Amino acid sequence: MAQTTQSDSRKATARGKMRGLMVDAGRVPETIAYYRRVIEFCADWELNTLQFRLADDQGSVMRFASVPDLVTHRNAFTPEQLKSLAEYGQSHGVDLIPELESFGHTGYITRSSAYAHLLDREATGSSEFTGIIPVNPESLQLFEKLYREVAATFPSIYLHGGCDEVNWGGSMLSRKALQTKTRAQIWAEFLNSLNQISAGLGKQFIVWGDIVLHKVPEILGQLSKNIIVMDWNYSDNSSARFRETFQKVSANGSRGIGAPALSCYKWGARVGTEQLRNIDAYADAYLETKDPNSLGVILTNWVPSRYVQNSIWDGFAYAAVAFNDGTGTAQTSGFRRFVEKHYRAKWNEVWDEVFHMIYDAAPYMKDRETASWMGLLLPVPWSNDEELTALLKDASPCPNPFTRIRSLLVQLEPLVAKNLSDFQAFGLCIEYLDRMFWREGVVIEQAARKPLERETTDLLIQSIAERDRELAEALTKDWDTGRFRDSAAKLEPVFDLQPKDQLLFQWERATAYSASLASHPDRFYQLVRRAKPI
Repeated sequence: MAQTTQSDSRKATARGKMRGLMVDAGRVPETIAYYRRVIEFCADWELNTLQFRLADDQGSVMRFASVPDLVTHRNAFTPEQLKSLAEYGQSHGVDLIPELESFGHTGYITRSSAYAHLLDREATGSSEFTGIIPVNPESLQLFEKLYREVAATFPSIYLHGGCDEVNWGGSMLSRKALQTKTRAQIWAEFLNSLNQISAGLGKQFIVWGDIVLHKVPEILGQLSKNIIVMDWNYSDNSSARFRETFQKVSANGSRGIGAPALSCYKWGARVGTEQLRNIDAYADAYLETKDPNSLGVILTNWVPSRYVQNSIWDGFAYAAVAFNDGTGTAQTSGFRRFVEKHYRAKWNEVWDEVFHMIYDAAPYMKDRETASWMGLLLPVPWSNDEELTALLKDASPCPNPFTRIRSLLVQLEPLVAKNLSDFQAFGLCIEYLDRMFWREGVVIEQAARKPLERETTDLLIQSIAERDRELAEALTKDWDTGRFRDSAAKLEPVFDLQPKDQLLFQWERATAYSASLASHPDRFYQLVRRAKPI
């Protein structure tokens, strides 16, 4: 009885807080129909918030009337369309919080020739990040116009200003300001000024916490107390550490929101088990406390072109269970609830094996934080001579668990009574991973053969090219069904996205390359022969 009472108390505490998802429309716009479906999913899974990213370095997904010269996505929406979407959210009990990048990630402004003079990149800063000049009065004048339009479009009481991953300080104006003020002072003054604009529009201002909490913690004490700090950290799974961070926010007299991730920089088409633990840790830290300064948790999810659109609902559902009913419940029955509710299918041991395998096997991008990590490394499908040659130097093909998962999905499909197309998208994602690891392994095995036979290599490249083409057609059909057919992320390299971030575009490149080798099999034979281990 005591355990039940404790569980009910936890649920009651969580129900009074934000529990939501985020969509990264600023990087890769998706259709209004899809965003409506996300809203419906939130309502169905008792999530009350959807953070809607309006812009990033790649462009703005909102067509601003007051500042028409921004870098705007070709599939951007009018304020009227977005206002209608926000109202649709309200009708479903889901608050759409707009996010407009206002310091870093401001390429949608500074990549425009009209505002290039506001770029504040510092040569010694991170080359992948941007910044706008915080001490130029024009910057604040610009955001006053942009915020006014955003506030008129979205009825939410919140406005998220971004302000993470900023590279600034290189401009003449900033260098001059830094002679008399510290970086922390300039940071705080700029964010406080943005907050004043937001407050003047009746909005409560949110900023990301990576800089103000971790990299330059001196900023926090200088911020206006009514600025909400949203803490993200995707490399840690410690609820104790997240609680400690939140306590710093609360002790400062500020409010905080936890921000775990589903898809983030570490992952490609699927995320791994450790990402579920990141979700758990934030849920425990921010939703179990009765401290009113904890506003709740929003699950971030980045760069939609990394994954097959409708293949990741299970991750959203897991987070919803963790947020609403606790992480213990999510760990023991989160995926079972998803299967029974979303697919209306009977749970069995095969489903259990599929979800354990796909999360445990998800390939990961090795980085400096995971130097000792021993899982499957995330590849990009080879699509030129240099990549193929580099691959062939590796005499050890990676294991491919995805063939087994695909065979299990064949058994499960007849059980699916609802959202069959989502199940098929999930299967397409697994097929992509299977084909990617297969085409790597099979050429490594071919190169190791003694003797190397020309007829065998000819047949192999023909087989690779045919399978590549079939999958490219399936991925393209799926994209065109749920996303814009002329999306930049589908057709061309997108500014500041890595090859792993554009699943379909890179597979199309790989398909074109294997087709060219199949048309000239002698070239493939020579590449394999030259790379053959001695």
